[in-house]
Amino acid sequence: MSHYQVEGGDPCDWTDWEAAGRTKGGTCGRAADSWRRYEEDAALAANLGANAFRFSVSWSRVEPRRGVFDEAALARYRRFVERLVSLGLEPVVTLHHYTHPRWFHEKTPWTSPASVDAFARFARETARALSPHVRLFLPFNEPLVLLLGGFLDGQIPPGLADSRAAGRALDHILAAHAEAAGVLRQEAPGAAIGVAHNMMDFVADRPGNPLDALLARHARRLYNTAFLEAFATGRWNLWIPPFTRFKGRRDALPGSLDLVGVNYYSRLHVRFPAATRVLTGFAYRDRQGRGLTDNGWEIAPASLPALLGDAGRLGLPVLVTENGLADGADALRPAFLESHFAALAEAEAAGVPVAGYLHWSLLDNFEWLDGYGPKFGLFAVDRETFERRPRPSTGVFREIGKSFLSLPLRGTRAQKSVHI
Repeated sequence: MSHYQVEGGDPCDWTDWEAAGRTKGGTCGRAADSWRRYEEDAALAANLGANAFRFSVSWSRVEPRRGVFDEAALARYRRFVERLVSLGLEPVVTLHHYTHPRWFHEKTPWTSPASVDAFARFARETARALSPHVRLFLPFNEPLVLLLGGFLDGQIPPGLADSRAAGRALDHILAAHAEAAGVLRQEAPGAAIGVAHNMMDFVADRPGNPLDALLARHARRLYNTAFLEAFATGRWNLWIPPFTRFKGRRDALPGSLDLVGVNYYSRLHVRFPAATRVLTGFAYRDRQGRGLTDNGWEIAPASLPALLGDAGRLGLPVLVTENGLADGADALRPAFLESHFAALAEAEAAGVPVAGYLHWSLLDNFEWLDGYGPKFGLFAVDRETFERRPRPSTGVFREIGKSFLSLPLRGTRAQKSVHI
C-alpha cells in the first residue's frame, strides 16, 4: 500500500495538487485512516494467511522540512514494522511512491543533481530507523510512470510537459536509486534491494495491421524491457515516438538490484496513426471475454507469464509487487485471482524464479487522480467510520495463498511470499 493512499492527513505535493483542482476524484483527506490503524490492517493480512506486507514510508512525514527529520514519525513506522514481524509478516518497504515533501520541487527537484543527495539522505534515515527488521527495500515504485506522468504529460506532480526536463529527471532518478541502494546496504546489511516496475502488454488494435503490430512491439520493448535494461547495463536509450529520446549512462546501476518487482494490471490495444498529439492510439478492449474492471481495464492474465519472463532476463528473482483490479461488486475478483495465480505457475514452469505475489490491495484506498471511485481492496472501507469489511473474495485469496506458499522458491530453500 502507498502511504498517501491509506494513511491520511499527510500534507505533501499531492495535497497541493488536489487543492489546485488537478484531480478528478477530490481530496485524499483521511484516506483509510491507516496512520492510526496500521496494526489493525496488519492483523487483517495475517488472518488471511499472508506472510508479507508491502507499504511505503512518507518522505513528507519523515522530513517535513529539508534536513529536519521527524523522529516521532520514524518511531511510528518502526512500531508498525515491529508489529508486522511479530505477526510473521515480512515488511516490504517502498521509499518513494509518487509523493514528495512540499519543499522538494523548489529546493531539490529531480531535474537537479541535488535530488540524488536528498533522496539518499532520506533513505539513510529511514533504514536506520527500521533496521534490522526490514530485509527488503524498494527505493522507487514505478519510476517510469513518475517520469511519463510528471515530466512529459503533466498529469501528476510536478506537472511538467518538457522532454529536456524529463531527460534530466530520469538521469537523477536512476542515480538516486543506485545511491540509495548503497546507503541501504550500509545501514541494513543483508537487506535485498528491488524496484517496483510497472509492466503492460501491448497488442495491435487492428489484428493484421502491420503499423499497429510495429507500434505494439516497440511499446512493449520501450515500456517493459528497455527501462529494466538500464539496471543491468548502466545505460539507457529510450525513444518515445515521434520526437522524444532519452539516452544516458550511470555506471553505479549494475549491481544495484537483488530482485525485480513487477506491477501488472492489464494490456493496451494500440494503433498507428491516430488523431492524437503523439499520433498513436491506446484503448482497453474486452476481446478475451473476461470483462472490464470498474475503471475500464482489460483483464488479461495470459499476458503475465511473458512479462515475468522479460523481467527474469536480468537473472534475478522476480517478485509480483502489485496485481489486482477495481471491482466494487467483487464479481470478477475470484476468477481474477485464480487466473493470475495460474499464470504465475505457467511462468515458473518456463523457468522464471517467481519469488512471491503481492496483491493490490488489502484495502480500498485513494486511487490518485481517480479518488475513491475504483475499489481495489479485498476489504471495503466505510468512508464515514473507516470500518474494514471483508469481501467474499478474501476466502478465495486465503485458499489460493495456502497452495502458493506451500511451494519453495525455485533453486533455494526460501519460501515464497504472498501479501494483501
